[in-house]
Amino acid sequence: MSEDSNDLRTASSITFDQATKMYPGQTDPALDALDLNVEAGELVCLVGPSGGGKTTALMLVNRLVELSSGDIRLGEKSIGSLNAIQLRREIGYVIQQTGLFPHMTIADNIGLVPQILGWKKASIRNRVHELLELVGLTPTDDIAKRYPGQLSGGQQQRVGIVRALAANPPVMLMDEPFGALDPITRAHVQDEFLALHNEIGKTTLFVTHDIDEAIKMSNRIAILKPGGKLAQFDTPDTVLSRPADDFVEQFVGEDRGLKRLSLIPVRKMLNPSTVVPSDKETASLSWPRIERDKSARTALSLVLAAETDGVVVTDGDDVPVGTVTLKELASIAGSGNDAVAGSTTP
Repeated sequence: MSEDSNDLRTASSITFDQATKMYPGQTDPALDALDLNVEAGELVCLVGPSGGGKTTALMLVNRLVELSSGDIRLGEKSIGSLNAIQLRREIGYVIQQTGLFPHMTIADNIGLVPQILGWKKASIRNRVHELLELVGLTPTDDIAKRYPGQLSGGQQQRVGIVRALAANPPVMLMDEPFGALDPITRAHVQDEFLALHNEIGKTTLFVTHDIDEAIKMSNRIAILKPGGKLAQFDTPDTVLSRPADDFVEQFVGEDRGLKRLSLIPVRKMLNPSTVVPSDKETASLSWPRIERDKSARTALSLVLAAETDGVVVTDGDDVPVGTVTLKELASIAGSGNDAVAGSTTP
């Protein structure tokens, strides 16, 4: 991308058109006639068991492996019509172990692709500081001079993400990027990436083996069966409430009703007729309090831990704005309707 392309919201669709990969010596394809359209600005997770072709699909996009048949298009351009090296330079790629060069500073790691593309030094320096600021790695002057080994695992993963954004690619590919992080750091980096994605709207194809991560991260989920066949491609809520077949139902798990609760902010369970409890009523209830942007799953956890019949919902200043009962939470968890349509993140 040109150094004049400063708008980080640049995005492009990804279309798999009967995309098939047969590795030499294998009798069955690793990816079998995949039809999939990732819209510009969308975050789609590829998920499924080993042998489902998740990573193969990702590697086909930037031609680390070549198609056996079919096509993949970025926007209107077939990847087969593009120079493979140039194509890879225009696609952001994030892997599990960050892939940072340990002998290079953070600034040099982030600026590597822009440098290869011939950007001016001042433009590279500005982009490095812009991206470090974007993910909260401050003071940027200090962070830029450090080496990867001088950062925590979470900080290194943030650098890996912004390095993929450095040349402002229209597409990002992420191969289990948070899998090596401890659970607490992983949750924080997931939240930060979701906030970043909401801000810049970069088209992202995200591979994970973790259905819970896919539910949390994606606008839509593509579930692949062994043999590289697409089992279902839909929103997280639809996958959980209406699995396409027995394979999908088994894959998402028996607790799919609870998983649906993670998609719903408790504020969406309030309605205009909700009675806001007074301070006196709140005190007498002795119900746990939950901020309105937290998920209904978190609310259920609080209710069960406190052995109460509901939670008091509060705004950002801890002022009560309503209540949600255990009965209401159970009703949503067990329903198969579109109660959370349009909500894909907690």
